[in-house]
Amino acid sequence: MKLKQSSVAQISSDTTVQYSYADAIKQLQDSGHISLLDMQKLSYADADYLFEEIKRWFIYGRGINFIHDPKKLNTAPRRSI
Repeated sequence: MKLKQSSVAQISSDTTVQYSYADAIKQLQDSGHISLLDMQKLSYADADYLFEEIKRWFIYGRGINFIHDPKKLNTAPRRSI
């Protein structure tokens, strides 16, 4: 009996691709969004810095008429001491 090939696209979780905080910020600045698959490629520390920067940007990054400009995201992670 021959099995039929599935038409559903296979999503690979290739974690060998280097994806960093700077890449995530650049993607957010360029397109305004980031995929969960890309976020999965971040190291724990980079993901933590990214979430902290998004929170800080969301609270303090408001311009006139409460418009958030993704260009205001900090491209270098703020490392805690």
